[in-house]
Amino acid sequence: MDIFSLTQSSTVEPAPVTIVSQERILLVDDDELHRSCLKEFLERRGYVCVEAENGLVGLDMLRQEPISIIITDNNMPKMDGLTFIEQVKYEFPNEILPIFLMTAELSSPVRLRAFKNGVYRVFEKPLDFQELCYAVDWVAKFDLHPPLSLKSSPA
Repeated sequence: MDIFSLTQSSTVEPAPVTIVSQERILLVDDDELHRSCLKEFLERRGYVCVEAENGLVGLDMLRQEPISIIITDNNMPKMDGLTFIEQVKYEFPNEILPIFLMTAELSSPVRLRAFKNGVYRVFEKPLDFQELCYAVDWVAKFDLHPPLSLKSSPA
């Protein structure tokens, strides 16, 4: 058997990914490239990510499936991130849900409105993906919060 036939018949299987956490993260961002990069960073760390291109789609997803953490952009069409966060708090008033906000406009009014609505941390764009991942890891490891249950929504 020659080397050519050995390389032709051999297949290299990728190593299985070890899932560290079953946290379901909702990524809300209208920039598809940014969202997919963030998703890749988080999924490599063992998280399960679902995506929404704006706050309206994000709300629909929250109503349909359990979510543990939300990461949202602020500047989006149809419904911006801060309005989305306020709507989440209105529809699910009894839930403790870690929320992270990403924004290019890091002004005092944006920060104040975010923190008044329970945002854990505000990240300035351009985003340091590694820093955001560390913050998510911290919440997933030490912040004991159940996933958003669908029963909390007002009738």
